[in-house]
This record gives sequence, C-alpha cells and structure tokens, in this order.
Amino acid sequence: MEQNLSDVLPSASVITREEIERSQAPTLVDLLQGQAGVEIGRNGGPGAVSSLFMRGQESKSVAVFVDGVRVQTDHSGTLKLIDIPPHQIEKVEILRGNAGAVYGEAATGGVINIFTRIGQSGGGGGASGYVSYGARNTTDLSAGYSVKSEDVRWGISAQRFETDGFSAVNHLQQTGANPDRDGLKRSSVFIQAERKIDQKLTMGFHANRIDGRLQYDDAYGASTDTHHNKTETSNVMVFGKLSLNSHWASRLAFAQSHYEANEFNNGAPSGSVTQGKQKSLQWSNVYRLGLQAATFGLDMGDADYTSGASYNRKSTAYFAGFTGRTEALDYQANLRHDRVEVQSTPSNVSKSATTWLIASGYQVTEALKLTALFSTSFRVPNTGELFNTQYTTGNPNLKPEEHKGYELGLNYATPIGALRLVHFQSETSNAIAYKSGSPNYENIGLVENRGIEAAFSGVLHGWTYKLASVHQNPINAKTQARLARRARDYGSMDLSKQMMGIDWGAQLLASGNRVDSSNRLEAYTLVHLMASKKWTPDWTARVKIENAFNETYQLAYGYNTPPRGIFVSLQYQPK
Repeated sequence: MEQNLSDVLPSASVITREEIERSQAPTLVDLLQGQAGVEIGRNGGPGAVSSLFMRGQESKSVAVFVDGVRVQTDHSGTLKLIDIPPHQIEKVEILRGNAGAVYGEAATGGVINIFTRIGQSGGGGGASGYVSYGARNTTDLSAGYSVKSEDVRWGISAQRFETDGFSAVNHLQQTGANPDRDGLKRSSVFIQAERKIDQKLTMGFHANRIDGRLQYDDAYGASTDTHHNKTETSNVMVFGKLSLNSHWASRLAFAQSHYEANEFNNGAPSGSVTQGKQKSLQWSNVYRLGLQAATFGLDMGDADYTSGASYNRKSTAYFAGFTGRTEALDYQANLRHDRVEVQSTPSNVSKSATTWLIASGYQVTEALKLTALFSTSFRVPNTGELFNTQYTTGNPNLKPEEHKGYELGLNYATPIGALRLVHFQSETSNAIAYKSGSPNYENIGLVENRGIEAAFSGVLHGWTYKLASVHQNPINAKTQARLARRARDYGSMDLSKQMMGIDWGAQLLASGNRVDSSNRLEAYTLVHLMASKKWTPDWTARVKIENAFNETYQLAYGYNTPPRGIFVSLQYQPK
C-alpha cells in the first residue's frame, strides 16, 4: 500500500534511482551491501553465489519481490533472480524485521521490494544508453527505448555485462583449486508495457530474461580443472489494476517464472542440471476511508523443481490488514494464513499457520515519534531440506521454523537530518540447520538475535549524508555459538556534495569479524570513491574507484573479494 516513508511503522528505507546511479554498483548485491540491517556473503566476485542476511536471518528467511511478484527460489531455497542489473531498477524498498503476516511464509528476516524501470529515459520517453569500462577488462553496455503518454507507457531495454574477474578462491585456504581468473558474462532484456483502458482500468505486462555464464573454482578436483555454469532465468507477468470507486482499488496479477542451471567441467557438461518453474496468482485490494485503510486479498503459488529428482511446492494464503491515523497515534494490524504443501513422490508434507502483526506509533512532539511492533511468522522447510537431493539427505520429519519479532523505535527530526533508532529482538523456534551425517538437516531449537539499528540522514553545509550502524548478537541459544557469516557490528557512511560543477561521493563500509564454520573472517573497512559530471542535461560522465585502499577481506571463508579497481562510464538519459 502506497504511503509516506515517515508513516511506515516497521523499520524501512528506500534506495532511490538517484542513489543507484551515484553508487555505480555493478550488481544488485553490491547495491545492497552497506544498507542498514543487510549483510552480504559471496563466494567470489560479481555473479557468484551470494547470501543475504537480514536481522541475523539467512537468505532462506528473506522475501524478495520484483514489481510485486515474489522471486522464485530453487529446491534449496536459494533466490534465483537476485542479480538484476542495477540499470533496470527504478528503486529498492527495504523492510527490516519480521514481516510474515504481510508478505507471507519465510519473510522472517525482512523484505526487499525491487521496482524495475519502464524504459530508461525521462519525460516523454525516447532512447537512452550507458557504457562503462574498467578494471579486470570489465565492460557494461545498456540501451533502451521507451514511449510515455497519458494513456500508454512501454519500454524495452537490454544490457550486456562482461568481466575477466579474478580468482574466486583463496588458494592459501583452498590449495587444490585452479588459480585462473573467474569471469562473468551476463545478458538481460526487459520489456514492460501499461495501457490505461479507461478511467478505472489499467492493464499491462512485464517480461524479462537474464542469461549468465560464470566461471568458478572447485578445490576438490585437479588444480588444472576449469569450471563454469550457465544460468537462464525468465519471468512474465500480466496484471490489471481496477479502481472500483474513489475508495477501493484492486489489483490482479499472474506471473510465470522459469530457471535452468547447467554445470560444466573442462568444457563438458558435468551432468549437474537444476530446473524450476513457478506460477503465481496474486489478488490484492486497498480500501481507503479518510486516514484509515484496509487491505485484503490472496496469494497462490505452484512451483516444480528438478534436481536429480522432481519436487512440487504449492502455497495458498489469505491476508487482511488495517492501518489508521489520528492526530497523534498511528496503528497497524495484519493477519495472514498460509498453507504450504511440499511433495516428492511418494512423500508429501503439508504445513499451515496463521501469523499476525501489531504496530503503533505515537507522535510525542512535532519532531519526536515513538513506535512499537510485535509480530509472528513461520518458515516451512524447503524441498532440499525435506527430501533427498543430488548432494544432501533430507529429513521429512522437520518441523517448520516459528518466529517472533519485537521492535521499539524512535524517530527524531533535527535541523540537520532525520534520526531513527530501533531496538529489535527476534526468536526462532525449531530453527533448521545443516549437519554432517544422515539426514543432513535437523531442528536445533532456539535461535536468537537482539540489537540496535541506527540510521541518520540529511544535509549539512552542502553535504548530503546517510549513516547506518547495527549492533546485534545472532546466536544459537542452546550452544551460545554465533551464527555463521554474521557480524556483531557493521555499518556504512555515504557522503556526496557538488563542488566545481562535479558531484563528488564516497562510501565507507565496515564490518566486524565473523565466523564461518570453524574459521574466522576478519573485520574489514572498504572505501569507494565516486565522481560524476553532467556535460549537458542529457549526458553524464562518471568515474568510480572501487575498494580505493585495496583492502583484503572475505565475505565467505576460502573465497576472494574484488581488489581495487577504476571504472569510467558515460550515460545518455534525456530529461
């Protein structure tokens, strides 16, 4: 439901199109790194297997949506469309903390909403383009064309990204891997269209395809072996938006997604193929009456997976919510019932749960607002955890994870910026973890996390700044062991200012030490430097120094991360 960011009671933030362009991030993962409440794990460079950790929860417990449709996962719960080219993104909304009662099963860590662009030009549309070249023979080319009028909007855009990369594996830690460079080639096409049929009805469709070829290293073969994978993902969505009257708006969307991943060893197929197809139907409604609004609808999903065996996962959910405001008080309540059925012939597992969220905010003064939130959610084990796959032995007796989340927040508006402090606490019962032996998964009991998030943004003496900091303690409550790849302290600082006709920018990312199995990942601090200049209203030149001080760090044990690199780009964007 569209609303002002300042009125959102859960902890939320937005990455705008202007910030995306300023960051010059090569991938969505790089764009998300440093956002409050978000931690990144990655097995190498751009395109490599990546993990998102939100509020201490792993990727399996983070919900990602593209244009309102939930991103497909594979049989093991891995997100399959996480690497959308930033050129295709209009904005990213990040909702931190448990939102299962709003967004569904497995949204316990948080939600990332990605909104793609209809074309890549402003005003009435036209052509647009982007070209970039930099370190490691990295090229990034994109072009688009769009038409925008009062009744019709449509656009098409294509992108090609290539890099020679670097050796993904740290050879001091994995001596058996090939020390060659591991590059990435990625192509994408996005097509979107919307037509206003009359004053009440708008219809449209979104379609995209992303093809990737990623080289990687394997420490378990010969040191001369070469490995790469080819991935194909495609998505098509058709939708209709109907304004039944001045109060009631309804949206119906149907989407179909497909992915396929093939592994190759020394240029020959290795026999490792995974596929997935997903169909989803979403009907959502918003009924507004003054300062109050009710939401209700249903979600349905049907996914098939193939990975050595065949699996099916069906889900049905009904949801309702209510928000309102008085002069000093905001309030929100949500209720949702999810039913998930997972099948691998001849086994069948069916789970359901009702989850809820209650939140309130009180405007103490014009500058000070206090908020509180309590919520529940759950996560059904994925097919890879329940059933046998090519690589693991499943456990059909696994119980769903059950989650509770608490938040107390403070929003304070100062003359130089806006401050938001949030104390959060989460508890996950029946947490699912990997183990050696058979089966490979078990319920380990209670996982906890509690901490404080701080975000401060504004303008001071011409400098635009965004500061974010998180202190947390994600642990296994039974053993008191820290959860893998999650730091106790991390944060970021973004600065920008226009001087001498040039927009100057800097980003600092910092993280404390982490553990990865029995290994330790050391703390790190990264600095990225950016500059851009508009030569004309339509042409912009940019330069970025990535990892300016050439920091050596790891996001996963045994894997390298990008060294220092310089990138230059030229953008054509009619206004």
